[in-house]
Amino acid sequence: MTVLPLFLFVPHALVMAFTGIGLAFAVLSIALGTHQGQKLHLLLMLTVLPATILALCLPFIATPFHANRLLLSCMQGVLIGPAISLWPLTHLKSAPSVWTQTAQELGANRAARFRLLWLPLLGSSLTVSLILTCVLSAFGTVLLLKASLP
Repeated sequence: MTVLPLFLFVPHALVMAFTGIGLAFAVLSIALGTHQGQKLHLLLMLTVLPATILALCLPFIATPFHANRLLLSCMQGVLIGPAISLWPLTHLKSAPSVWTQTAQELGANRAARFRLLWLPLLGSSLTVSLILTCVLSAFGTVLLLKASLP
């Protein structure tokens, strides 16, 4: 069994994790800004399993074509984005929509609403998503490096 050096592992895992977190942040921002959480949740439910499987299989599919490993990490990050977004979006869609309006009427600006309303509401689900990000990034990176070894 070949031991993978740490310097090969870390950059790919970080690229994958930050790409997935960036996509999840965009999805949650769109859900908060447009009140389309129900539709986004349905879309994520339909794509989470195929996208995650494709993210984990992508290194074995693309390696024969000598694809750039850093680009593959980025693509894997995009594909794990739905899995990362699903848990917080589930909690977000179950929150009453009048909470934002009430906070806005009470004078809370966007930063105060995020800090005092949405962050406590989504704190546990964001933690679960962060753990899931670390696990999927580590597993995806190991598969990426194993697929590229001779």
